[in-house]
Amino acid sequence: MKLLFYLITFIPIDFIRSAINLYTKLSLHKTSSVYKFTMCNIKICFPDLSDVEKTLLAKESFIETFVSGYETLQSWARPIHISGKKIFRIENNYLISQNANKKGLAIIAIHNRSVDMLLKWINSKTNTTTLYKKVKIKYLDKFVRKQREENNNEVYETNINGVRKIFKAFIDNKVVCLAADQVPKRGMGEYIKFFNTDAYTTTLAASMVHKTKKPAVFICMNSFENNRLGITIYPSNESIYNDSEYKLSINQSIEDLIKINPKDYSWEYKRFRRSPSGIDPYVGI
Repeated sequence: MKLLFYLITFIPIDFIRSAINLYTKLSLHKTSSVYKFTMCNIKICFPDLSDVEKTLLAKESFIETFVSGYETLQSWARPIHISGKKIFRIENNYLISQNANKKGLAIIAIHNRSVDMLLKWINSKTNTTTLYKKVKIKYLDKFVRKQREENNNEVYETNINGVRKIFKAFIDNKVVCLAADQVPKRGMGEYIKFFNTDAYTTTLAASMVHKTKKPAVFICMNSFENNRLGITIYPSNESIYNDSEYKLSINQSIEDLIKINPKDYSWEYKRFRRSPSGIDPYVGI
């Protein structure tokens, strides 16, 4: 399967970007559910933008969603040291190196661009324990999991047992990676403000860091000048250790990362589908 992905991604990424740009210039993207969900989320999170600005951001995000999907295929097809060569800029790299393998570290990621490329880069710096959402296609699931377990990294499925495993790894001073911007299963999250809107939010990362008082960093991948990729690492806010603020602190840090370059975020994800009012904003899209 690795060979297949290698052959598929032999096409230069600039060609892929140009093809998707042409698709949007013909306005064909506006019929896509990806674009419609993206526009819905942008309207919720950036109500102060003009209609023109919202439309432009939604179109740019649509393009980056498919380009980053291609980046994921590229990362699957290539070794860690080759995949990492596509990353030209690292901000605050020391935050991982100074904390890893000392007293445990939580690396809290968001869905900006290719999560698999980002994780491959992290795993080139330190071994990690990660939660993994099972892929529905059996053979692809087996392949992706094997990719993430390369070089003795540990991966556990996102369920109660997986949560126990990752918490134990954290207690044992290991580096754990968590995505903190997914909608959890019912009964496993809380409503917390996200861009000033109540969103059903996973509290696992916040609770682990607050309870153990261990260090945490936030991380994401962005595109910068000439579409070059970079990684931004932020220290966690001190409020994550505060009894009354630690849960909200996570979403506030996520917002800060998203605002670096909003088009890179995966806006097509139905982040607000579990509204406290019971109204699903995506119904009818």
